[in-house]
Amino acid sequence: MNNNRQPNNGWQNRPNGNNVNNTQNTQRGQQSGSRQNGAYAQSQQNRNAGRRTAGTQNNRPQQPRQQTHSAQSRRSVNGSSMSRITSQTPNQRRSERDRVKLTAEQIEINRVNRQREKYYIKKRRSARIKTYFSRFVLFLVVFAVMAGLCAALLFVDLTRVDSTDSSRYSYVIGDEKYSLPYTKAVRGGRVYVSFTDIAEMLDLAVTGSVEDMKYVIKGDEAETIRFVTDSRVVYVNDVETRLGAECYFEDDELYVPVDFVSTYFKGLSTTVDERAHKVTVEREITNLNENGKLDKNTEPEYAELSFLLQSPFGLDPLDEEEEAMASLPDLGFVTNLTVYEDYMNPGNTTEFLTLVNINNKLGSDYTPQDLMSVSATRDDGRAMQQLRENAAMALEALFREMKAAGYEDVTVTSAYRSYAYQEYLYNYYLDIYKDPDYVASISNPPGSSEHQTGLALDMHNLDSADIAFGNTDVFKWLKENCWKFGFILRYPQDKVDITGISWEPWHYRYVGRYHAQRMYQMNMCLEEYVEYIGSDS
Repeated sequence: MNNNRQPNNGWQNRPNGNNVNNTQNTQRGQQSGSRQNGAYAQSQQNRNAGRRTAGTQNNRPQQPRQQTHSAQSRRSVNGSSMSRITSQTPNQRRSERDRVKLTAEQIEINRVNRQREKYYIKKRRSARIKTYFSRFVLFLVVFAVMAGLCAALLFVDLTRVDSTDSSRYSYVIGDEKYSLPYTKAVRGGRVYVSFTDIAEMLDLAVTGSVEDMKYVIKGDEAETIRFVTDSRVVYVNDVETRLGAECYFEDDELYVPVDFVSTYFKGLSTTVDERAHKVTVEREITNLNENGKLDKNTEPEYAELSFLLQSPFGLDPLDEEEEAMASLPDLGFVTNLTVYEDYMNPGNTTEFLTLVNINNKLGSDYTPQDLMSVSATRDDGRAMQQLRENAAMALEALFREMKAAGYEDVTVTSAYRSYAYQEYLYNYYLDIYKDPDYVASISNPPGSSEHQTGLALDMHNLDSADIAFGNTDVFKWLKENCWKFGFILRYPQDKVDITGISWEPWHYRYVGRYHAQRMYQMNMCLEEYVEYIGSDS
């Protein structure tokens, strides 16, 4: 033993079978012989001898036996790599071995991950293809449906009656159906109908000339109606009145405003659909069932035909005072209202006497044909109110005279109301008061409000309609003078039991001066007056 042996650090003389050859080990052993004992040197020589014997048997140059994976690694590197490896410390060589091993495992993991990623990519691509395909099929289905719908609408448009064509109007007069050009069916905003066709449907007798045509309802008491062509003059049972517009004769047909037929003819059902451009005139059937249809195997029973105006007219003869008042050329107007005269006094016409109340309702589709804006509408952000032409122009004259009398604070708060709007108002009050009887006394149910006629209006100088208006000076002026302009106080305080509506000093109705004057003189409300002149509608 060598007494000068140094302490063994453990890694300096440890055999390494991975990267050190026999020669290097021998030289290192000689150089550090002072640190090795004899037993360790003998053991090292025996191991080297065994390696040389194995190298001779395999006919290969004598080299130290290395671990298999280390030998394969050495064959894949060059000389410089070998030098780097041999110069590494044992810990570094162990780290290198672990790194190579982990890299191989990682390669396998990466390969599996790539395969998995390819699988999911393929799966997602397949899902997207299916989604796109389903959307494409859905698009084709929707497109086919829309195309079919458009084709159906086009077919209907090509095959429908000309009634919806803006250039034509369709007519149904009894069993006869035809259409007219728009320019012949509508003039001055009014829809016309062939009275010749109506006379043929009703089998009326015709006499007279083209300029003066007379039609007679056959019966025990013959009733007549006579038109003066190209004028507004018409005689109903010899009572002179006026049409809403001039009648005209063309192509052997006499055309009159359709509203005249619906107003003056009793026993006829007349409807006008301005949206569909369709006019229907039929005889009223009195034996319809509850569903409005005839029972099977039942012949229709028609209402008796007659005219609204009868001869004699039904009014008592005017006395001298009334006669003088009726023919006064000067009604005391302060302003010049000459241009308004035809509107204030349209003549002895019942066109504006349409009675609308809870027992005489208008249809939901009824809309006046000649509505125009009312210039006296209250300027508080509300929509411009509307009235029929005669009523609007006569009201303009009334406001001019009222302002000349010193009353300048009255404005119109409400005029024409559609069926839908009246329905909203009625339901609104019903929700508040919960009492249908009370609500009916302050607001008409839909269809029973004469605001829908376009001939009624509310006007006052209060924040809202209130009976307090009846205590004002301007109300007193209106009550005494409104008839001169063709208006009546529609719901007087002493007629509540007849009208069924509570006193409304703000509510006025246009009827024309002829009838307004008579109602004023006889202190009649509209219900009384209509009954007085023999109308039951």
